[in-house]
Amino acid sequence: MRKLVNAAMAYTAALVIAHYVLPHGWLLICAAVPAALSLPALALRGNLRVRAMILLLSSAVGFLWYWGYGAAFAAPAEELAGQTRYVTARVTDYGADKGNYSVVYVRLEEANLPRAKVAVYDFYGHMPQLSPGDMIRAELSFSTASESYGEVTDVYSSRGIFVRASLESKPENLGRAAFSFLYFPKVIAEWVREATGAVFSGETRAYMEALLIGSNGGLYQDRPLYNAITGSGILHTVAVSGMHLAYLWGFLSLILTNKRMVMTLGIPAVWVFAVMAGFTPSVARAAFTLTMAAVAPLLRRENDAPTALSAILLILLLENPFAVGSISLQLSFSAMAGILLLSGRINSWLNSVWKRPENKPAVIRRFIIASLSSTLGAIILTTPVGALHFGAVSLVSPLTNLLVLWVIPFSFIGGYAAVFLGAVLPPLGMAAAWLVSISVKYIIFVAKLLSSLPFAVIYTANSLTGWWLIFSYAVFLYAWWRKGKARFRPLVPISVSVTALAVLLAATAVHYNSGAFVTAIDVGQGQCLAVFQGCNTVLIDCGGGGKWRNAGDTAADYLIARGRTRVDMLVLTHLHADHANGVSALMSRMDVRYLALPADAEDEDGLVGEIISAALRSGTEIMYVSEDTDAAVGGISLRLYEPLGAGDLNERGIIVIASVGDYDMLVTGDVNVAVERLLVDSAALPDFELLVAGHHGSKYATSYELLDAARAETAIISVGYNNYGHPTREALWRLSAYGMTVFRTDQMGTVTLRIDKNG
Repeated sequence: MRKLVNAAMAYTAALVIAHYVLPHGWLLICAAVPAALSLPALALRGNLRVRAMILLLSSAVGFLWYWGYGAAFAAPAEELAGQTRYVTARVTDYGADKGNYSVVYVRLEEANLPRAKVAVYDFYGHMPQLSPGDMIRAELSFSTASESYGEVTDVYSSRGIFVRASLESKPENLGRAAFSFLYFPKVIAEWVREATGAVFSGETRAYMEALLIGSNGGLYQDRPLYNAITGSGILHTVAVSGMHLAYLWGFLSLILTNKRMVMTLGIPAVWVFAVMAGFTPSVARAAFTLTMAAVAPLLRRENDAPTALSAILLILLLENPFAVGSISLQLSFSAMAGILLLSGRINSWLNSVWKRPENKPAVIRRFIIASLSSTLGAIILTTPVGALHFGAVSLVSPLTNLLVLWVIPFSFIGGYAAVFLGAVLPPLGMAAAWLVSISVKYIIFVAKLLSSLPFAVIYTANSLTGWWLIFSYAVFLYAWWRKGKARFRPLVPISVSVTALAVLLAATAVHYNSGAFVTAIDVGQGQCLAVFQGCNTVLIDCGGGGKWRNAGDTAADYLIARGRTRVDMLVLTHLHADHANGVSALMSRMDVRYLALPADAEDEDGLVGEIISAALRSGTEIMYVSEDTDAAVGGISLRLYEPLGAGDLNERGIIVIASVGDYDMLVTGDVNVAVERLLVDSAALPDFELLVAGHHGSKYATSYELLDAARAETAIISVGYNNYGHPTREALWRLSAYGMTVFRTDQMGTVTLRIDKNG
């Protein structure tokens, strides 16, 4: 076994344990243990001693460097958290518009401060147009980057960013920094993005911006397109990676017949493109791989793929050991490992199954087999990673990749040709863009078609999905071990896995279609309540904050994982973001039959207009509640009370009673104590089995008067990380005083209660 591969695996394993398992205080102890064990390992003989020493010392270095990097770089940066101060900083990238805020990346240049990378958020429109290399003077309020809305995240630490900041006032531009010309790849990337917008439009533009330079802003804003690409399993085609660099290298090899010229121009082009694309771990891995493959013959060395991959992994994780938490790195190296370890065996098996007919050309057959082999090899090892981080498994991914991968090179090379031609001869650029758009529209068509199929994607929101995935891999590994690698035939484990999946889906559908349930979906600081009865589904609110994902996507994942394809009725108590900002995303993925909302809802921040537009696009019928309204969805009865209060949207919200048989639940939204009293005085309330605490556990809601009238047995508090102190001690005391069983989504995650036949 190759020594470098051993070292890389041991070092990486130590970093994984340090990052995901060990408390920080244990790192030095864990570094000392393998270092101490290396001494008795010296007594071993021959190759066994060498392997033991490599494994032990590499793991010791991993633990030690993770601790040392944190002490040298993370800790000094995190000391800034909680401070507000004027600083001088150098802009390192163009700002990104996120809709209601923007973010720009800088590096501090203060003599008495660490030279830390900082993600600067602008919520008030203070940020002027800046370019990489600009020097600014600004007032920043710092916070740690390791948490976002109370949730631990690796998004920033994996990129060497350990502190965030909010911009408090308009910054002063101090001019250009020394050596600002080194940012020219970023300038080129921004020019390509703008030039792409000049020759492409609509969905095609969004896809091409992502394909050419990895700019995904347009995709994220086009929810149906993004959902189709992710659901069909081809998101990797627009996440700039080794595939795109291979296209670039292949194109240069095609137009430059001289190998020396290819080397001279190709290696710099690869690295410029890598920086343009943000130098993510996947891009960096590909750039190093191509460079090593190109340079190896000049050094009279054989290009050994596993050794090269291990060397690249070591380089990236030595530069930043926290990059072990990067999803991009995990997916990239898992894909390459799958291709190296499995694609050859898959190729051999496919060739044995699909034999070439006599006297028939084999070009198409070889292409299909080669494409399937590499795709399946990558998918096998990336699927668990994707399921862990994204909570989804695309079952149509192999077919989608087979249908679209052949056209991606044309789209990539043709896209760049259209961009550059458009800058020189606009009519010719538009003509080239039109031709490229045909291929892009084909890709989008296939993605939308296959992602719309039943069970195209399964979600780990259904915990049985995770167990099915573990079972499937266990079956494959057992079959491989039992039969031997040379005689392995995958049809039996595939059949077992598919059968198990069919049983899982059928059992899930039977379980949730044969009973009644109430679920508070964990959407962070917000609310999304689902009521199930048989095949019928009612949602009350769909909004939240504090999660990296949209509340609508979270709700859709949960519902689809339980075999639901439609929402019969969506009731919005009021139109604040924490109750309604996920509606558009939900409607882009699910059929919503009816939407009920307050008749006099004001359009704060354009949310009402966004929701109504989404409803019109989806064919959803809108009900404006201006008086007490009764509705029935199958066995679910709804009583919607007209807005009783005055003032802001909270007080003018709909109060909902949802009943399934004798089981009654009360949802008051965010109304205050005064509105609760109006409800108690004006309505004949039943005894409730469930009360959803008002305003996420605010002390100004869920009053004693309401609790006296409701006489509920159980309470749910839909709440997440917030700055309001929700749920308050006062609210918790009141619920406790009435002897209610309390469930909290911030502590328990998604809460599901089964409604029995007796209510």
